[in-house]
Amino acid sequence: MADMNVLIEVRGGDPLSLSAVEAVTFSAGPAERVRRAEALLADLPGLGVDVLDDIGPIPLASGPDDPVFLQSPGLFGMTFEGTLADAPGSERTFVVSAQVKPGALARLEERDDIIVWPNSPITLLGDGGAAGDGYFGLFDLAGSGGGTDCRPFRPGVSVDAIRQLLGVEALWRDGYRGQNVIVAILDEGVNGAYPVVGGFEKDNQKLWGIAPIHSHGSMCAADILVAAPAARLYDFPFLGQPRSGGALAMFQAVLERRRRDGTPHLTNNSYGYVAVPDRATQPRHEIWDINHPLHRKIREVVAEGVTCFFAAGNCGGECPSSVCHSSGTGPGRSIHASNSLSEVVTVAAVNSRHERIGYSSQGPGMFDPAKPDIAGYSHFFGNFGPGRPAGLAQPFDNGTSAATPVVCGVAAALASASPGISPLEMKAVLMESAIDIGEPGPDHLTGSGVVNAAAAYQLLKRRRVPTA
Repeated sequence: MADMNVLIEVRGGDPLSLSAVEAVTFSAGPAERVRRAEALLADLPGLGVDVLDDIGPIPLASGPDDPVFLQSPGLFGMTFEGTLADAPGSERTFVVSAQVKPGALARLEERDDIIVWPNSPITLLGDGGAAGDGYFGLFDLAGSGGGTDCRPFRPGVSVDAIRQLLGVEALWRDGYRGQNVIVAILDEGVNGAYPVVGGFEKDNQKLWGIAPIHSHGSMCAADILVAAPAARLYDFPFLGQPRSGGALAMFQAVLERRRRDGTPHLTNNSYGYVAVPDRATQPRHEIWDINHPLHRKIREVVAEGVTCFFAAGNCGGECPSSVCHSSGTGPGRSIHASNSLSEVVTVAAVNSRHERIGYSSQGPGMFDPAKPDIAGYSHFFGNFGPGRPAGLAQPFDNGTSAATPVVCGVAAALASASPGISPLEMKAVLMESAIDIGEPGPDHLTGSGVVNAAAAYQLLKRRRVPTA
């Protein structure tokens, strides 16, 4: 049996300050990352653990009075009281990436001074059926009915059509086009043809803005700019095969940047899982355990004021993506892991006719039942399509992967109108102003409804009027 990729959480062996941990996380070379990780795991000799240098030691805030922390009482004897940012380094835990021999896993899990977490593969959620289903040029409007768009899907539309549906002119007319707002795209990478002004660097190597134009991240970039053409982008690409440890590292990099200069303001996350593992055999899998380090790190980022947008997924029951497993398809099974955290904005997909696209994952969410939160537009010519930057590599931008950056772009335009808006208020404004297209009130198909930039802007202005 092959070695297993895992994340090992351990309390630091020395009282490192947060700045010292940040310095070694990515800027130091791989040898220093391994040295520091091995020092943290010095009490685990001979247990078949091989430290990896892919992410370095990642700090996690620790304290009993914040819901992001482990629910196990007294773990590591933590007694910290205060805010996330003020937590002293000596009270933090650290996560390292490692490979473990299968026979050693049981011995590791018997220890009470560490926790072994899964480091599971993550799927980018851009394939809602556009690739390989043979429907390009074979549209049949009779194939879609009952308010759901399924194969063969309705034709794509232009970016101008989506902008008109969003009502972005109301914001643009007042000068709010996403200027002074930076969105971090956590993905496989963004092409430099889009306004990428920074991002992830490792071992003194620039890793942002170098992805091909047909990348999944480039599609997300194009779709953010639909509503916020003046926004600027950070590129935080997963390294190698996407795993939850890679996402954890990217969120740590986002957090470090945010604490340094107040940016980014928003993140776009169009990835997730397409199968639900057996809970009895994998109780700590990212889908089942809300205390997984990835989820806790995302909550740290939101607590720092960054609104995080996540795709609902492409495993809706009517016409799921071909990569979806039956265990993770349909109502109550297809919105899970970080995508179902109450702190994030979870985005479903509709077409330009306000029909839910049948692969859009359905709530209830597995962490927060009230999912999805809102729906965004998909199936339009953004990065892909006739005359678009990536051409006909795909028929059009698709999946909840495209719908999510559309909503994120609306949020970027709103943030330019209201600097410093909190994640909680941003989420409320978007949801309360959405166009309800299903049964009255929120539902598990499109949440509060379809994003509407014009209505959100009017609601935001009313909320921001000073009271006497």
